[in-house]
Parts: sequence; C-alpha cells; structure tokens
Amino acid sequence: MLTVFTKEQLLHTQACPKLLNMCLQATHKWSDSSLAIVVLDNGYLLASESVWSSEQMLITRIDAQARLHYPTLHWAKCESALIRQTLTESDAIRRERSESLSFDESNQSMAKQALIDIVMDAHRQQATDIHLRMVGREARIAYRIHGQLYRQPSRSRTSVTEAIAAALNTQSEDFREVFDERHLSGASISLVMPDSGQTMRIRTQKSPCRDGFSVTLRLQPSEQRSLPELYQLGFSPSRIDVIKRVVGQASGLFFISGPTGHGKTTTLAAINSCIPASRKIVSLEDPIEIIQPEIEQKFVSSEQDIHAFANMIKAVLREDPDLVEISETRDLQTANASISAALTGHLVASTIHATDAVGIISRLHDLGVSLEKLSQPGLFAGLLAQRLLPRLCTQCKQEHHSPQWGKHAVQSENGCKACHFTGLTGRVAVSELIIPDERASVWIKQGDWDTWKRNLAKSGWDAMAVDAMLLVRQQLVDPHHAYELVPGLETSANINLSKLTGEALCS
Repeated sequence: MLTVFTKEQLLHTQACPKLLNMCLQATHKWSDSSLAIVVLDNGYLLASESVWSSEQMLITRIDAQARLHYPTLHWAKCESALIRQTLTESDAIRRERSESLSFDESNQSMAKQALIDIVMDAHRQQATDIHLRMVGREARIAYRIHGQLYRQPSRSRTSVTEAIAAALNTQSEDFREVFDERHLSGASISLVMPDSGQTMRIRTQKSPCRDGFSVTLRLQPSEQRSLPELYQLGFSPSRIDVIKRVVGQASGLFFISGPTGHGKTTTLAAINSCIPASRKIVSLEDPIEIIQPEIEQKFVSSEQDIHAFANMIKAVLREDPDLVEISETRDLQTANASISAALTGHLVASTIHATDAVGIISRLHDLGVSLEKLSQPGLFAGLLAQRLLPRLCTQCKQEHHSPQWGKHAVQSENGCKACHFTGLTGRVAVSELIIPDERASVWIKQGDWDTWKRNLAKSGWDAMAVDAMLLVRQQLVDPHHAYELVPGLETSANINLSKLTGEALCS
C-alpha cells in the first residue's frame, strides 16, 4: 500500500548508498522537475506522483534492485522537491566521507535544482529573504516572512554551498570571481521557477563568520504584474496627498528612511505611480530591485568607484530629467551631488538609513555634510520615515484586553491555514512626514534635534508612533510588534488613545 512521506518523516533518513547513483541518474535524466525517485535506508521506495503514474518500468527495475538489500520494501509517495533534497543531501554526505568533492555536470545540475527547490519553498511561504548560515557540516536555514524570521530544517552544508556556487557560476550576470567561502561578495542570480515559469531575481550577499560563513538571499520577482500603490502599502489618504504635493514640486530633496527590509525601495517605486507621464524620471540604482518599465532605470556600479553615483547624478542632469531618484544615499559624494542638484532647480528623491524623519538630517551630517549646508531654506522638499509592521491574520488573531490598550488583538501562536500557520498576512506601513520650514532651518543649523522634535509635537505633528497606536486599536497589528519596531512608542504610549478621533484615524 502506498503511504505519503512528509518533510518531518525525512529529517532523519538518507538515500540507500548502494542505490544512490541509480536514483541520481534517473532523476537527473528527467527534465521535468516533478519527476524524482529515491530508495531510503529504512527500506522505503519513494517516488513522486508523476513517477508512479508514468514510469512503471523504471519503478520495477529499481524495486528489483532494492529488494536485494531490503526484502520487505515499502512503497510511498512524496513531493519531488523533498526527494531531490534527500538525494543531494545524501550525495553530499557520501562525498564528504570520501573526501572527494568532484563537481561534474550531473552534480552541478542537481545543485542548481536544490537551490530552486529552496527558493520555491520560501516563495510559497511568502518569504522575502532566505538566510543561510554554514556551521560545521550543517547549513542552518531561516526564512524572513512578514518581517519575522522562521527557522527551517537544516541541510548539508556541502549541498547548499554547491547550490549557491553553481548558481553564481552559471546564472549570475555580475559574479566575476571564484567562489570562496572566506571572501565578502555580493551578486545577483536569475532563476526560473518550474511551477509558474516566473523568473526570480535573487540578490545574494555572502560574508565569512567566526565558525563558517553566511549567505542572505533577497527574493525579487522580475515580472511584476503591477507596481505597488501607496494605499496598498498602508499609507493613509491624507499622507498620500502630502506625498503627492512633495513630489509635485520642481526642486528639492525628498528622503525616505527606515531600516533594511522595511520597504523604502518599494515606497519609492510606488511614489512613481503618483507622478504624471508628462514628467521624466531617471532612477540610478545599485542594484535594480523593482523593474519599472515606465521610467529610465540605470544601473550604477558603485562597488569599485565611490564616486560612481555622484558622477552619474551630474551626468543625468544633462538629460533634462524632472525627477532624479537614487536607490540609496550612503556616502558623502552622493549626498553632496544630490544637494547640488536640488539647489540648481531639480527634484531629487532617495532612500537613506536613519531612525526617524529628523534623524535623516543627522545621518547626512554623519556622512560629512555640514549643518550650514543642510540648513539652507528650501533645500528639503520632504523627510519621510517608515516601518513595516506585521499585519495580523483576520481569521485567527486573538482578542485581548489590557489597561493600556483596551480592546486589541495579538498574534495567534499556531496560526491557521489562511496565513500558512504564521498568524500574519503581510505587512502594513506606519510613517511620519516632515516638511521643513524656516524655523526648522534654525534648529538644523544648531543641530538641536530635541528642540525640533518638541516643537513638532506641540504643533500637532503625528510621529509614526501615533500611526502604530492607531493600528493597534484597530486590531490590525500586535502591540508587541509595534513596541519592537517603532521608535518612540515607549514614550508615546501614555497618550490617551480614547481621544484619538475619527479624523485622527485618517491622518
């Protein structure tokens, strides 16, 4: 009788060493990724649904060989990806033991398929990043899903390392070195997903660690059916109106700040949908993350030349742009070139790493820009800071009541089928936006950030902490996530939330 094997049942099994080559050759021969077969060392013959229905002769042949070693052989069904994982892991362990890491064409093909299987599994779970940490003979794997890190079953270090190396060597346009675990490197990979035919762009970052090395893979679907809209990201109508006014100006600097992975590039792309087709947008990027057919996207190779962005900014100003976008301002040269462009009558938008909206000015000063230059009236069109908070699953969130928050909701520990058992469904943006005025120029010149923040609060300006508190009260986010991710929420939590009116809910 056929049984069905799951990922958990395969954790402590390997392929039968004496039949491994036969199963590897059979699986490698098939061009269809839905076909795979393996004999396990516990006396099970595993094959995918497609093999059971179309490859009876092969099954009979492997079954005959397997019964020489396992007189009582059991048949079972299993997903093809899990079977391939078992094959590559078992092959890697065998070669580790024999100290023979020869990497022929067949090995390389299986290695590339192993990476595709990992990426497909992560993508199915709506992961944005895959974190790999190689320690000893183990590859520890985690997926970033809705901003949270979820551990996955470990794999063989050899098989995962070979998968990354094979993809970089054969499917990367910008990897121009010999793969070495000890070196810091970054590159992009393009993989075609067998189930959908979709091309997945993967940005890799590899760096050595004390006890091994780590690789981070950022998943970026190449063919986006539509670009994101600001309202889809969670921005309120009133916030969107102000952003539209900011990007409707003829000149000035507009910065979007936040930590890594909190949607700065996505927001910048969404803002482009607010700009009429009559205006020319030139975007300078390293790397190009979101394909935007309606604008001019130019890749800037800044790895070897710290002046690359600054030089490109000067060059594109001769191309008559209405808006120049910079994927990230990370050095003094880029910052100064952006300021010069803004002061000569151009609108420049960029992302930057800063804690909050006021912190954008402080960050530019840290890069080496003088406060005198930063305090020039009219230089900044707008300063936007944002965070992405995990959105609670509407099907399984649990209602709570506390003296501080009143009625609110928290994340379900076990989740449900609708949210892939995470308790979360996507993320929602909280933000704060400053339009610096003449008074702000005085505080910028003095570097008096605290006074600036106090005066903003007195004027009724809403920090992103207010956005977060409103989402908690609306039972859209868990207070724990809000406290963890939103700066200033601890000090703002004593606000009497019951006084937040319906008008505030839209601000």
